[in-house]
Amino acid sequence: MPIDSHDQDDATQRLALPAPVLHRLAGSDLIARGSVNVISVKAIRAWAGDWWMQKRGDVWTYVERKLSEHLDRTDMRARISDSEFLIAMNSDQGLAAQATSVRILEDVLTHLLGSVDLNDLGISSVIGVNNGEAICRRIDAATVLAARARRDSNRSPVRRAVEPADEARRSPVAFTTAGGAALRVDFTLEHVVSLRRNVATAIRIEPMVTHLGSGRQATARAVSRLPDRDIAFIDEATLKFGALFARGAQGHNVPDLILPASFRTLGTQRGRDMLTGTPGLSLALLRGGVMIELVDITRGTPSGRLIEVVGLLKALTRGVIARVPPEKDALRGLKEARLAGLALDASDLVGPAEKVAMEIMNFGRDAKGLAPITILQGLPAEGYFAAADTAGLTHAALRATNPLAIKSTVAA
Repeated sequence: MPIDSHDQDDATQRLALPAPVLHRLAGSDLIARGSVNVISVKAIRAWAGDWWMQKRGDVWTYVERKLSEHLDRTDMRARISDSEFLIAMNSDQGLAAQATSVRILEDVLTHLLGSVDLNDLGISSVIGVNNGEAICRRIDAATVLAARARRDSNRSPVRRAVEPADEARRSPVAFTTAGGAALRVDFTLEHVVSLRRNVATAIRIEPMVTHLGSGRQATARAVSRLPDRDIAFIDEATLKFGALFARGAQGHNVPDLILPASFRTLGTQRGRDMLTGTPGLSLALLRGGVMIELVDITRGTPSGRLIEVVGLLKALTRGVIARVPPEKDALRGLKEARLAGLALDASDLVGPAEKVAMEIMNFGRDAKGLAPITILQGLPAEGYFAAADTAGLTHAALRATNPLAIKSTVAA
């Protein structure tokens, strides 16, 4: 996990690591996933002044208590200096891991100093290890705090990085299908929120397809019945729209970007060339913070072929998520694919509230252990977040309003 000296800047620092910490980090992907952070209690040391040597033992004890409260037993925690603690989380990464670090330090400062000053929130992300030292980059705690429980895509930090004219030029997209139907594709953003950490950890692009002849929004099932050429057109438009936000989604304290696309498209070499060849989606950006959501994984998807395609896409991106229907059979064989996540979309849930609730619970039960991330997305109201949490899912997302404000759907 080396880092070259030219990668250093004024925002980075080096911290010596004990041998046991180096041993546990070696060979793991924790640093690459953004799961390792350092919290500093230098503000308390400065406040204590000459009393620090007598008081630091009590401070360390309280920090360790808070670490135990917020972390899982399998997470690593270690004091690496008299005022710094390293935290490595197995189940959280990026903003979610940073949010936990901020919460722990908030609790410590509030208890010992009586209040929290933003300048005292000393949080750093470990971005590499070299010669027995951690290379750390300072985290803007204000950005992490702002990401807590963010739901409104109009206030997205990713959207603010894009010129309105560029976004308008990419959405909507109209085209005529092979069967002669005129369709319009509008793109919205969904904030994928960590239910455990209450922080938006990803921004998901959602293409909404409307039949211009009838003015009705097409269901995912109706879209999936389109010919391969039409599906590929929608996927290409989605990638181009996502490229506008990819650069804004990069960094150590911003959400990842989730781009949905068809398995039928990305299962081909031409489709993967389209992914890497989309202007604005460099390989560095794809690997740095873009996840692919395969939207049409069903019980009929060949497991061997899925494993192959996921492996190829993982080499190009930050990870792969599979959107699955609410059917237990669709989950068979997915564990071997080593997916980053599984997603259930609310548009696939139909029927009375009791039936929908049962399907959510079943998904949480059946998906357990198949992937580290499980998402209930496209939700119509925040009330469903509680259902997702009860079902044991890790993330949830509200569906943004259709730009055309059309509620009816094309019959499947």
